[in-house]
Amino acid sequence: MKTIMKKSVRYLLLYTGAFVALIWALAPIYWIIVSSISTRTELLSKPYKHWIPTHPTLQNFIDVFTTGQKYRAGGTLPTSELLISGLRNSMVISVSVAVLVTIVALLAGYVFARMKFQLKDPVFFYIMLLMPLPIWVSLVSLYFMMTRLGLTDSNLGLILILGTMALPLAVLLMATFIRDLPYEIEEAAFIDGASRWQTLWLVIFPLVLPGASSAFLVSFLNTWNAYMIPMIFSNTEKSQTITVVLSLFIGQYEVAWEQMAAATVFVMIPPILLALFFQRYLVRGLSMGAVKG
Repeated sequence: MKTIMKKSVRYLLLYTGAFVALIWALAPIYWIIVSSISTRTELLSKPYKHWIPTHPTLQNFIDVFTTGQKYRAGGTLPTSELLISGLRNSMVISVSVAVLVTIVALLAGYVFARMKFQLKDPVFFYIMLLMPLPIWVSLVSLYFMMTRLGLTDSNLGLILILGTMALPLAVLLMATFIRDLPYEIEEAAFIDGASRWQTLWLVIFPLVLPGASSAFLVSFLNTWNAYMIPMIFSNTEKSQTITVVLSLFIGQYEVAWEQMAAATVFVMIPPILLALFFQRYLVRGLSMGAVKG
């Protein structure tokens, strides 16, 4: 009887903790959705905010993409053009960073996992040191260098910076995945006459596709959500990402919360769809690991 009671209490605590974590994660998303369909009167009501709008409206979405108020520092561009340029810049930068980082991480991970050369461990160690290193430590020198190269306020500059920041984690993921593969698979390919490049692209890459998907997804999400680097290195709509564009809703005398929430709903859609698309590859990777273990 005591054993049953202990199990019941354990499961009760487990499910209670999971429920609290779920509410903690979903509450901000629900707040944004509710705010996007609320009127300004309800949104700014005191002493509490309406969790269920009494007069839901889609006018905020219409205003954001048609005739809504201009952003602070928006110049002569209407809201819709700034939003579209921000979404375009974020998509171009995020996809470019994710693709480049995944390819480089695959090659570097294979080198560190399979090849032997001098200073291999120190080089890998110093690459891994870039992960905990705060970016603000090198901001001054980085800004000076990017200015001299003419890469400020450009998508290429942001791709280089954000890609460098995302690379160490991706290299670690790919090196770990490749290191766990049996070397006999490569030996069989070599015996059949395959070159190292053929073995890499025809044998290794299909096997580490779940790991590559993880590296791609993590790199994309980190780049899509980046704010400090785009805010510092982009000055105009030429390279401003959507995270920077959203901050322009904050004016000198007021904040367009309802329009910001409506725009944020659209901003959440691409990463959610991408995560759902890559979910099957991530689950396959976990299943492969479970079977192999």
